[in-house]
Amino acid sequence: MIIADLRCHAWAVAAAILAGCTAAPSPNAVQALPPPAAGRPAHTLARYVFVAECCRFNESGGNITLYEPALAGVARTITDGVGEADFITVDGSGRLYAVNRFYGGTVTEYDRGSLTPTRHFRSKGAWAAATDDSNNLYVASCPTCLPYGSGRGTVVVYKAGTTKVLRTIANGVDVPLSLAFDTSGNLYVANSVYPRPDVSVYSPGSSRPLRELRRGLNSPLAIALDPSNDLFVLNNPSSTSKSVVEYQAGSDKILRRITSGLLNSQALALDASGTLYVSNVDNTGHGWVSVYKTGTSAPSYTITEGVDGAGALMADAEDNLYVANAGYYVPPRNRGTTCVYAVDTQKPLHCVRSQRKFDFPTWLASGP
Repeated sequence: MIIADLRCHAWAVAAAILAGCTAAPSPNAVQALPPPAAGRPAHTLARYVFVAECCRFNESGGNITLYEPALAGVARTITDGVGEADFITVDGSGRLYAVNRFYGGTVTEYDRGSLTPTRHFRSKGAWAAATDDSNNLYVASCPTCLPYGSGRGTVVVYKAGTTKVLRTIANGVDVPLSLAFDTSGNLYVANSVYPRPDVSVYSPGSSRPLRELRRGLNSPLAIALDPSNDLFVLNNPSSTSKSVVEYQAGSDKILRRITSGLLNSQALALDASGTLYVSNVDNTGHGWVSVYKTGTSAPSYTITEGVDGAGALMADAEDNLYVANAGYYVPPRNRGTTCVYAVDTQKPLHCVRSQRKFDFPTWLASGP
């Protein structure tokens, strides 16, 4: 079984979890972004594509590159304090958070426009992070999950722009791998605990689950919600069939169970129309992205051109799809790429290569 990154592979073997890893670029860094205009709402600010990339063999640390929409150009590149940058997220004000989850156990924050860290959060076993509508930071971690992938976890909530802990969620958190919010501010936590994996749902401000979803789940790796708040869960067990389960908004009713078009599935994303994208890696290390229109259980089409070890996925506000590719392990394809596709197309509009030999994009995010 080919996995998109050697460090990911080591974690997957230890934890029996197949986690997707990927690629990016950043040629010439440009000046830092200006601060937001006074009184201008965050959602009206230009949105950039954030690409974290790192180090298949080089352990000197990675970088995070901000691109103009559709990868049209580099706005700036961050290297200070980045580490391995296995996961990134951006809040509504433009604060960037980088999770160094495999070894460092840290979350690093960068204020909007900053090239240097603003603050650090120690969080051993941190796996994922997300921010709510108030820009509060949620960090999912499981210190006891290292190295064997089993143990109780927590989601720690930090007040926006500070290291102040608002609350710690422990009830219903076991091997938390993915976080998401719906439009009502409910928090979803994907728990890959054996033998009863689930997705725990929390009302805003609550530390006890509102409900726990278990039907159709065997190894939830990633979650996402569509515009109608239907929940999608990517199951990626090591020994049985991969699947994506769609739950009706606010319930445990299963609307769809997708198995067609999946192999070593790495990540999923949804665009504003409800189209589902799932990245897959085949036994050669290359793979494809399966595309499912609303209500369908078989791919409407697949994307192979420009796909080479696809991992992280993201759809932007214009429904462009971004694919982070780890790249094959032998020359000349020894750098990862990030490619962007217009809606309903199978050929990339543009691809950019990782700036260093053997580097690859690990995660994608979008923000002002």
